[in-house]
Amino acid sequence: MAYTKIKPVKNHLQKCLDYTSNPEKTELFAAEDLDRLLSYTQSQDKTEHQLYVSGFNCTPEGACRRMYRTKRRWQKSEDENTILAYHIIQSFAPGEATPDQVHQIGCEFARRFLADRFECTVSTHLDKGHLHNHIVVNSVSYIDGKMFRNDFATYYQGIRKISDELCRENKLSVIETDGKGQSYDAWQSGKTGKPTIRSMVRKDVELAIDAADSFDGFISKMQSMGYTVKYGPRVQHIAVHHQNAQRNVRLDRLDERFSEPALREYYRQLNRLPVEMREEYKEQTAQESPPWVLVALQPSPKKVRYRGSFPKHYRKATGFMACYYHYCSLLRKAYHGKSTKRCYYLLRDDFIQFNRYMRQCSLLWEHGIETPEKLLEFKQDNEDKIKQLAACRRVLYRQKDKSEPERQEQIAALTKQIRTLRHEVYICSDIEQDYAAVQEKLRQAELAAQQERNEVKEDEYKWRGSRPDGERGASVFRGGY
Repeated sequence: MAYTKIKPVKNHLQKCLDYTSNPEKTELFAAEDLDRLLSYTQSQDKTEHQLYVSGFNCTPEGACRRMYRTKRRWQKSEDENTILAYHIIQSFAPGEATPDQVHQIGCEFARRFLADRFECTVSTHLDKGHLHNHIVVNSVSYIDGKMFRNDFATYYQGIRKISDELCRENKLSVIETDGKGQSYDAWQSGKTGKPTIRSMVRKDVELAIDAADSFDGFISKMQSMGYTVKYGPRVQHIAVHHQNAQRNVRLDRLDERFSEPALREYYRQLNRLPVEMREEYKEQTAQESPPWVLVALQPSPKKVRYRGSFPKHYRKATGFMACYYHYCSLLRKAYHGKSTKRCYYLLRDDFIQFNRYMRQCSLLWEHGIETPEKLLEFKQDNEDKIKQLAACRRVLYRQKDKSEPERQEQIAALTKQIRTLRHEVYICSDIEQDYAAVQEKLRQAELAAQQERNEVKEDEYKWRGSRPDGERGASVFRGGY
């Protein structure tokens, strides 16, 4: 198995200096010059005394001079912010190949992909647990002076394709993919925890599958959640449409288990089983949760009881602040599955607007706004400040006696203040529009959670009342006669 990646080699990348100097983020080689990179890839300590270093269209010792000569011959720039070379890394799984085999694959890769137009060197490193090749190729072709094009086609149709072909020819494993990547929204959602339409649909589908006992019941459950479902013999792929989405979402794109044939087969097998075995079958067919990973143990803090009063009194939040704080907390708990199912069904439409509610909550908390009167007063003050700052800015626009840089700096500062105040005014308008709905949703969610808790207690009482007589007397009739 060969894992490949390519990195541009530049001279003093000032814009990316902070990023390239952080070893926790990347191993990007921001070499001071091309000679330093070549000396690293051909280090004698890493390659066992130059046994695994080869050059194509140049010698390993004179590769740097030869590459610079090619650039000067075709009148290519050697200054800063220009790509001098490309660094291709080809890594192999530990213990899968020998050093001779790895170096042979790297040389064959250079012959097929690079050697007909570019100077390059191949160095096989043995200093880590996995063998890997460092291939440094000149950015300028010695044949026609054209630049090496580093794009998706070059990587997938050239570097990766040829590397996989060589691995198959040498009977090594190859990383197989389904050809589907991850969208930026999905990656950002996994990184920040922000919900997306697809993640909401996936969670609703899983809940509907678990609650239904047949395929028709699954369709009815999805429709009761507010989805429009496209399915049937004339529909190639089952899809649903969320009211907040712009297009349909194919269920088989979320998971292969959600395709129409798979769902029908799932419920067909489920209905063949006895009632007492169906829950076990659902657990077996459910998607496995990610494996538990051991993390480093953190020292537990020592708990100390404080007797006395704190020097500063923190009063309890009331009004707008308390309402928005509790509602945002409930939204977060419901999305992560830490609340009741009724709360999830009730609040799932507001998951997309979570950031909107958080901005409103932060504004109320920062300025201590608890009543509608204070909100209107704060909004009016901001509007008055905007008028005053706008008037000052108009005066600056008309002034010509001041120096231009100083005047532009003052105008930019005023514009920034006006933009901040306008943003707060917009949030105040959103609060006036959303507060009644947020208050009603919070009341309904608390009522639904209380009803579900009462139903659980009633079921527990019924279960206790149906126990054998020997245990029933001890659990129910506690007061005696």
